[in-house]
Amino acid sequence: MTKKQLLNNKEISYYGLPNDVSGISIDSRKVNKGDIFFLLEKKPSVAIKYINQAIDKGAAAVILSSTFNNKNIKNIIPIIKVDSVRKELSFISSRFFPNQPKTIAAITGTNGKTSVAKFTEQIWEQSGIPSASIGTLGNSKIKLDSTLTTPDPISLHKQLNQLAIRDCNNVIIEASSHGLDQHRIDNIKLSGAAFVSFSRDHLDYHKNMQQYLNTKKRLFLELIKEDSTVVMNLLGIQKRYHSFINDIQSKRLITIGKSHSTINILEVSRSIDKKINLKINIDDKLLNIETPFFALFQSINAVIAACVSSIDSRVSLIDSLMDLVSLKDITGRLEFVASKDKYIDIYVDYAHTPSAMKSVLESLRLITKNNLILVFGAGGDRDKGKRKLMRDIAKYFANLVIVTDDNPRYEDPKNIRDQLMIDTDNFIEIPDRFEAIKYAITKLKRGDNLIICGKGHEDYMLYKDAKIFFSDQQAVKTILNL
Repeated sequence: MTKKQLLNNKEISYYGLPNDVSGISIDSRKVNKGDIFFLLEKKPSVAIKYINQAIDKGAAAVILSSTFNNKNIKNIIPIIKVDSVRKELSFISSRFFPNQPKTIAAITGTNGKTSVAKFTEQIWEQSGIPSASIGTLGNSKIKLDSTLTTPDPISLHKQLNQLAIRDCNNVIIEASSHGLDQHRIDNIKLSGAAFVSFSRDHLDYHKNMQQYLNTKKRLFLELIKEDSTVVMNLLGIQKRYHSFINDIQSKRLITIGKSHSTINILEVSRSIDKKINLKINIDDKLLNIETPFFALFQSINAVIAACVSSIDSRVSLIDSLMDLVSLKDITGRLEFVASKDKYIDIYVDYAHTPSAMKSVLESLRLITKNNLILVFGAGGDRDKGKRKLMRDIAKYFANLVIVTDDNPRYEDPKNIRDQLMIDTDNFIEIPDRFEAIKYAITKLKRGDNLIICGKGHEDYMLYKDAKIFFSDQQAVKTILNL
């Protein structure tokens, strides 16, 4: 690729950039000859190591922050300074992989992103539209090794380019707060976006709720065009955070609430098999909507997905709402795993925030005749302030709580568990997650239910540098000899 093709006449000066560029990279270990290396590392001693490694591997140029000190860099190739490395990375990635699907939607929110994304994909596919989702569960059409909810710009634009070439023209992307803050979805031509929910999470990164909200707002105030569709779930966003909605310039704003919304949820009821039915008002039309879920929050996620799917003019919002009953469960999202017997069910959920745990336990409490048993932990090196909140929610809704490990990372697992424990007979500490699940299953009696929270779809445990295979679903099946 030539410099002119890469930059596409952007009004920016890359002094000294070679005319021919073979690729782009953010990993110095994977740099190939002729690549542009983007330096994201901020610690000087480590950054110098990465830069020199990239140069040794044949990098054609290095792009780094204008504030970076060039001292100790092997000055044998162009060193280009920019105000924001991440912004330039996103721009160059979009030029290096120029093709994008016709219809792209982005979903953000503290909880529910994956469910909404997968439901949207299901609705499109049911309408005969080749579609893909990109998010926590990976790329539904391209096999990748990634643990990021929102991939880095190089990977993301490469995926979009591949999907477009394959004529997969509808794509739904989960936009995490980290991804938005780090400009990972900049330079993507979005046809729509949705705000699913907002509550405490990631305060180890964003520092406070206002910063967290401001990051989410970028999607709607900076990255969305006027002709895009915006879906706002007012039921999942506290009223004190609603004011920014007035600043959204979208010509098609769809709100979901109890009143004065595009879609008003008037009544919630349960069928004989405990599934949620919704009576809604949309455009002065009353609709009775059947859903296949027993949890209200998942039924609302399905409604959001129906709204998002309608950004494609071939998909009718009304028809999608009426067809929600055909949706399938999502891996690790209040997923039914097994029954110990006819009257005892075992579920797995990704809930790792206070609001998500509350929603999950509250939903299960409504369909549990006797005791609700909970197995959960908390991730290490993450927002520590939410642990007490999760502990208190567990105490309120569950009859028996088994505290165990959940990706301690570099934090002392014992310290994490101590923050989750309460001095009561209803709280039991079992560090080994398999043994914790086994113990919980032995305590199940007729009319009880078990929920295992925190890991959901994940099939690993993180202890410092070690990544150990572990699946909650597989553990249950092994214990029950299934």
